[in-house]
Formats: sequence, C-alpha cells, structure tokens
Amino acid sequence: MKFLQPDKHLEFKEIWSNYSLNLREIHQDKTSIIEARKNAEDAMYQAVCRTERMAAIQNANLVDDTKAKQSISINENDIIAFMEAEDLVKSIVGISTVPIEYVKSCPYLLSFSKQYKFRKNIDNHFQHNQQQIKQANRKLLWIDENAIEKYKELVTTNARLEMLKEIAFENKSELLLWIPPSKPYYEPQGVFKEAHNFSKIMVFSAWEMVPRMIASLISYEAERRSVGNLVALNKDKKNTTYSAPNSRRFPVARLRFNIENGLPQTISLFCLLYPSQTLAEIYNPISYINKGQKLQEIEAELQSAIETKLSRLTVYQTNPNRVDERWYYLAPMLLDDADYTKQWFAFGRELISASLDEDEQKSQKGFDLHLDKLREYYQNPDSAQLGLFPDDLAQVLGRMALASPAVCAYRAYGQNAAYASQFAKAMINLFNRNEATAIIELCYVKTSDDAHWMNVLHYCRDGNLQAMLDEFIHMLTESNGLVNDDNRYRITHALMMNAMKTHSASYTVDTYRTFKNSILYGKEKGISLRSHFAVGFYKGEGESSKMVNRKESIRNSFNSPFRPFVLATTSIGQEGLDFHYYCRKIMHWNLPSNPIDLEQREGRIDRFKCLAIRQNIAQKYAGMSTFDTDLWKEMFDRAKQEYNPEYSELVPFWCLPDAHGIKIERIVPAYPLSKDIGNYERLIKILSLYRLTLGQARQEELLEHIFKNYENSEELKELFINLSPYYKR
Repeated sequence: MKFLQPDKHLEFKEIWSNYSLNLREIHQDKTSIIEARKNAEDAMYQAVCRTERMAAIQNANLVDDTKAKQSISINENDIIAFMEAEDLVKSIVGISTVPIEYVKSCPYLLSFSKQYKFRKNIDNHFQHNQQQIKQANRKLLWIDENAIEKYKELVTTNARLEMLKEIAFENKSELLLWIPPSKPYYEPQGVFKEAHNFSKIMVFSAWEMVPRMIASLISYEAERRSVGNLVALNKDKKNTTYSAPNSRRFPVARLRFNIENGLPQTISLFCLLYPSQTLAEIYNPISYINKGQKLQEIEAELQSAIETKLSRLTVYQTNPNRVDERWYYLAPMLLDDADYTKQWFAFGRELISASLDEDEQKSQKGFDLHLDKLREYYQNPDSAQLGLFPDDLAQVLGRMALASPAVCAYRAYGQNAAYASQFAKAMINLFNRNEATAIIELCYVKTSDDAHWMNVLHYCRDGNLQAMLDEFIHMLTESNGLVNDDNRYRITHALMMNAMKTHSASYTVDTYRTFKNSILYGKEKGISLRSHFAVGFYKGEGESSKMVNRKESIRNSFNSPFRPFVLATTSIGQEGLDFHYYCRKIMHWNLPSNPIDLEQREGRIDRFKCLAIRQNIAQKYAGMSTFDTDLWKEMFDRAKQEYNPEYSELVPFWCLPDAHGIKIERIVPAYPLSKDIGNYERLIKILSLYRLTLGQARQEELLEHIFKNYENSEELKELFINLSPYYKR
C-alpha cells in the first residue's frame, strides 16, 4: 500500500467528492459519472490497491439464494405458542406484550430466555405471587423433560427450527461422524453413499438465546435419531434414559481395553491402532485412482496381494486344530520389518497412553496389560500356539490397508508411525462416544462384542477415511502456510489432535418443574442438554479469557471434518473467524439491518479454497487420471493452468467462472406474509451497489439514494470502483 503526499490530499478529496455528487445524480447523466468514476479510481489507486472477486470474473458470485426466497411452513403450534405467551403476560406487571421476534426465533420460549428482561419480569412476578405459579404451566412454552428423558420426539413449535432440521438431517446425516471427502478415492458406501455433497451449516441470529437453543435441540434430535432409535430396539432398558450417568449410559463404549479374570480381552483393538508398513504400502490411493478401479476391484486386488504375503507366515501355525482370530492383529506385525515393529513397541506405550481418554487414564493398567500381551505374542509366536488363519483374514487385512485409522494416518503423515498411532487412538475415542457407538450398531450387523472393531473398520472404509484425512491435511497445510515447512506434519498433527479433543458443551435449560422449584424453593438449576452435533457461540458464554479459548476451540472443531456439523452464533462470529473448510451452507435466522453485515457473515465461509470451491474442482477433475503424489495440489495446479491465461490469480482459489454445480447456499427462513422477503431483496440490491461507494463517508445514505433512484443495477456495474493491480497493468 502507498500513501498520498500531503499536497495530494485536497486534490484527492475534491475528485472523490465530485464522484459522490455525480452518483447522487445517477438518474440523469451516466457518461459524466463514468468519467468521474475513472478519475476517482485513478486518484484512489495512488494510495491503495484492492483485488476483489467481483472484478476477477464476470460472475464471481458463488452464492445460491434459491432457499432465501422460499417461505417456511408454519403449523398451528407456532400460533398456539404465541397465544400461550400472550395469555401468560396479560396478568404480569412490566410486560405489555410478547416480542414477536422472540417467538419467531425460539421455540419453548421460557426455557431458553432466562437472561432476557422479558423472562426476568416473569420470574419476578411469580416470586411475589407464588400462589399463581400454575399459570406459568404452559405446554408449548417449556421444553418437555419427560419426552427428552425417553428420547421421544418433541412437539413442533417453531417453523425455522423445523427447516433447519430438514437441512441438517437430510439423507440421514445423523449417522455421519465426518464430512464426506470432496474427492473420494472410490465410490462411497453405506450411510456415506447419498451424502457426497453434505456440508456443515452456519447459523447467524440476532438473539443470544438462539445459539443455545439450536445447539441443545439439534444435538438432542441427532441423539434421538441415533441413540434413541437403538434404545427402541434394545430389550434391556438399563441406563437407557437421556440423563443416565455418562460412564454407564447406553450404549456403553465397545472399544475399551477390557480385562476379565486378569486377562486382556480386546487385543484386537490394535488392528485399528497399529500403523502397519506392509498394509500402508500395499494400497497406494493415487495408483488406483489413475487406473480408474472401482472399490470391488481394489479390494479384490488387495486381497490377492495379501494372500501371497500371508503364505510366508504359515510356519507359525503350530496348532492346526482350531481357527485363531489373533492373526487379525499379529499378521500385520509379523509381515512388517522387525526393526520397525520393535521401535513401535518402544514408543507405543508412551504415545498411545497420552491419547487415552479420561476413563481409560483412570485404569492405565488395562492398556498396559494389552500391550504387554501383544508384545509377548509377537516376540514368541511359536510359544503362542497360533492356530489356522480365519477364512476372511486376507479380506479383513485388505480392509485394514484401505481404511484402518492408523494405516491411513501413517500414509497421510508421510510415514510417521508415532503421529499415526496417536491419531488412531483419537479416532477410537471418537468411536467410543455414545452416539458413535449407536451409529455403528445401527449401520452394521452385530455378530459379537469383539466384532465391533470390524464394524468400525467397515465404517471407515465406507466413509473414505483416507481421502477425508488427505483433504483435511491439505487444508491445514495450505491455510497455515506450511507447504514448504519441514515441520508441517508435526504442526498439522497438533492442529488435528486439538480439533478432535474438543469436548462438547452442555447447556442448562429450564423446564416448568425446575422453574417452579426455583420460584418456590430457590434450589433448582434446570436440566442439562448435551451439544455435540451442533454447537453455540455467543458473547454471554463466560469471561473474556475463557471466551477467547472457547472461540479458538470452536473454530478448530468446526473447521475439522468431524462434528459439530452446525454452528449457531450471533454477531460475535461475524468478523475475524473463518469457518470455510467444511461449510458451504449459511442460514440467516434473523436478517441483519445492514447489507455489509450480510456480506461479513457470508465472508466467514466464502474464502480461499472453501468447501464449495473444492467440491467444484473435484467435480471438474473427477475423470483426471494422471496424478503423481499430491492429488489436491495437482488438481488446483491444473485448474490454475487452465484458467489463468484469462483470469487473475483469484481463480481458481477464491472464485470460479464455471461454478454452476455446487455453490454456497444462502438460507433465509422467512415467515409467509411477513416483511422478511422484502427486507431480503432490499439488502441484496443495496449490497450489489456497495462497490459504487467504496471508501466514502455516509455510504448507507448514498446507497439508499441510488437504490430508490435507479432500477437497473446491472448497468451500474460500469461504475464499480476497481482498484486491482491485475487490471491496471
């Protein structure tokens, strides 16, 4: 950036003022305005340059606003909830009416509005009139804790929330544990089959109660559709309620280092934890993409190659009278280089122990015992009296080569076994969460308790775990300037682990029972609702130092492919934070009054190599079969080579001239017959004129003037200020 000389200030001010005055007469003489724009542009370019997407290509808009012009569908409960609230406040001093925007924005209004003056006045009234407490017992104003306790569906009382549910849970996304990769290495399977363009959702609201409500209710709905569905199928109802103790709540974690009678019971977990060199090398994703092979062909080829390698291990089959399932975890180790495996045993205890979750750290003995027994088997396979190979050994090992968390991470981290093991344990911790355990049991047939790890492996294969990891590491590397950094794997691993360790928050929510007990006895704090599928971020969450940490934690977790999938925020999330890695859907729960605020909101996800850009690039080069080593770098290099003779370097990283298939979705849940749609159209038109007033004082007044006096906004593009050096050459 350059700075004007002092003697140029008055000259610049005069030129810019002339342009501004001409704009105010825009309906009279466009030719003189174009000349004034050129003079203003040349004068301003002496001090500042600015390259925008609007100037980079003819149609730089990556936003699809189809869902911004559709009215939401209300039902009778939306109206009854408002009537219940109105009826309640009639007898309360200090409240004349219910703010209609509160009712439109938040269901179960009294449950989530505790910090608002409206609710405080209600509390104050009943504290002084306790004999009237029954008047507050309104069915649609309080969340139903009995329904929640039994994982029942809640009564529908808010059309905006129902629209969000439809979008958030399309194609059974409650069964997803990560965002499907933009460029899968083979055709997705299972629950990922219909979710190839799934995206996280960012929601902006004017009210602080909305993020808390969305985080609670969307997460509850996701849990109801997973854990709740499994509860309904379960005959043993022990610990199946929503509020059952965490450590015992159904379904309990299946991937634990369990001990029975002093003996380790789940050594098979090392099928997911051990980063086998042999299995990592036997599957090279790039070579199979270049050959254009389908999943079935890939698996058949891997199985054949593994069967050949297994032939050299038959010497260890000293007990031919039984089939031995220990081969699942011992075969990869015995096939690997002995020095590599011994080195892994040397650091394995320390590294994996650091990744044990809270419950496992309390019983470190379980992990230690499993690792010691595994080492004993490996070092003395003859004395282990190993039996015959299971019939499906080659098939299972092929699936491990394809999708074991440790093996995939070993490839993704440039063959770093230490990082791979830590990541794999973090993945096991993820799969041990209640909702994840329920998802695996709902998606696959359960043959035995110990077979759960095979179903987890199946899920990783269905979800293209390797492709997901490679894309995530590419984004972490690019966004943190680590492309040529020798420490890129160490740094990206730390960032990834940080994102995966983010713990979900719980929100305290009032019910009529807790409200009543609080008023009468002063000792109820509400019920606790978990948030994991969705998360809320708003200023009232705590002290400033804690908020900074929370802000960074939310950014990291939302920018990972893992949950949470919905982020609800207020204006606090509008500036300074980027959420574009895995999100291309933005919902304006309440429209901002300022059009620039709308652009600021959408700027959180419309950024460098955002999800919409990557999905378009992956779609464009779906048939490309000449990859070398780095799929994502090579696709963007190819796109840059094709586009840049004609366009600036904003293409293809920030915008695309042919992004017709996949775009950022702007969602505005507008009530029918309300001012929402008219306000939206006004905001968009004024926003389209924003480039006319770049840097001028009292911009909004000028935009309003132009908005009222000039109908054809397309013609006005000739008057846009363009300060790009690319076009000034």
